[in-house]
Amino acid sequence: MKAEDIQVLAKDGWYRGRRIDGQLVETHISWVIIGHKWVYKIKKPIKLSFLDYTSLAARALYCDEEIQLNSRFSSIYIRSCPITWFDGKWVMDGKRGVLHDYAVLMKRLPETFRMDKVLRDGGGEATLIRKLAKKVALFHRRQPEEDVSFRLDEARDLFNDILNPGYKHTSGQQKFLQQAVAWSDAFLRKHQQRLAERVRLGWVRDLHGDLHTGNVFLTDPPVIFDCIEFSKSIRTIDMLYEVAFICMDLERYGRADWSAVFLQTYLSGNPVLNTDEDEDIFRYYKSLRANIRAKVLGLASSGDGEKKADQQAYLRLMEFYMQQG
Repeated sequence: MKAEDIQVLAKDGWYRGRRIDGQLVETHISWVIIGHKWVYKIKKPIKLSFLDYTSLAARALYCDEEIQLNSRFSSIYIRSCPITWFDGKWVMDGKRGVLHDYAVLMKRLPETFRMDKVLRDGGGEATLIRKLAKKVALFHRRQPEEDVSFRLDEARDLFNDILNPGYKHTSGQQKFLQQAVAWSDAFLRKHQQRLAERVRLGWVRDLHGDLHTGNVFLTDPPVIFDCIEFSKSIRTIDMLYEVAFICMDLERYGRADWSAVFLQTYLSGNPVLNTDEDEDIFRYYKSLRANIRAKVLGLASSGDGEKKADQQAYLRLMEFYMQQG
């Protein structure tokens, strides 16, 4: 489907005999329609270095994958819905008409409970942070170990990709980014044996892969959603690396105290940080997560002042972790 079709679907499309009349939100890989009771997520027909949604069959497959994978920790995912054109209108989950695409159907939760918005508004409770940490620890413990190995070249490339000009960094930052890459290269060379040992200990598993505060509803109990469905390799990570994302994001919003609460609670249920070197690796993981958030925002920041400001905040946080180590 094209962007103009999605706009019509969001406003004048139908689901179960009612107009959707929803709010359209766009990410760099999806369109999300927020309706009165339901949320409909449609994958853009695009190809990037890390995903390929260009065919209808691929989008159908990844809708099913998204539902199955997110159902490991969330009950808000319902099913994959065909999108058809019938009788002069777009119909969600229709049985008749011409099939054009698929959407992931989800229950709608109040946006005011989304964790990043709660933190921006100065809200939240330490009790909910602890409940979230316990939920993540339980999910991680239940996942089987993956038969993988540590690859120094892949680890290096993941950080160094920040030099890609496609991320639309602010002019004048090239020197800093080169320094960051040199720092990362040196860190990985120094700690590659422990990083490889963490893999052998079984601490690399098929996880969420994108566990930042924008993908959590801070309800009671907390709800986790929107894991990486398009690449098992991106999801298959060190459990401490996943924890680093939430902790880094909490620190991004000025809640280092809650970052400590989350980490301590998580480790009490899943002790995967055991040495001084692990502490250094955790800081590196936080810098890498800040790096990745800056890159994602760089993909989407053209003409958007708020996203550019957020991107710069994550780059400053990356630098902060570099200076700590």
